[in-house]
Amino acid sequence: MKIRITIFLLLLASAALNAQAKSYAKHNKGYFFDVGVSFGGTFPKDNPQAIFEVFTTHGYQFSNTFSLGAGLSTYNTENISLYVQFRFNLRDINETKTGYLYLALRGGYSWSTWTGDTWGDDKGPTVDPRIGWSCYTKEANLRWSVFLAPSFYQFHFVPKIGLAFEF
Repeated sequence: MKIRITIFLLLLASAALNAQAKSYAKHNKGYFFDVGVSFGGTFPKDNPQAIFEVFTTHGYQFSNTFSLGAGLSTYNTENISLYVQFRFNLRDINETKTGYLYLALRGGYSWSTWTGDTWGDDKGPTVDPRIGWSCYTKEANLRWSVFLAPSFYQFHFVPKIGLAFEF
């Protein structure tokens, strides 16, 4: 329970720290972060399992099309994953556009949070290629995105869909 509260507070603090009166209509150079959720599942024959992920990524936008960041996520609050993310916007955003396609690649490592025999006993790599659509809502000054990710989590295939808010 402590880990769930800690992760929630980290995500909330991220949003509060960047709650400024700037426009999110385009991706400007400099610091960025996103906060999001995704849903998916593992499909082994004997025990299919639903997956709920909460994540946040912090990084630097080098140009209107490329950013690099690092992040933290959790699947079903049963693990903690640290990752690096490369993102490529498929349109040069030099003016206000309502939406555009992007590709992202996240890679990292995951440790379990089980309190059983040994903390972190269940661990392994994560790879998360994404294709998404980033949208801007002018009325709320909000940039958000939806994505599909054919992820590989600890050598398991985890297809998922998600929603993220970009700041």
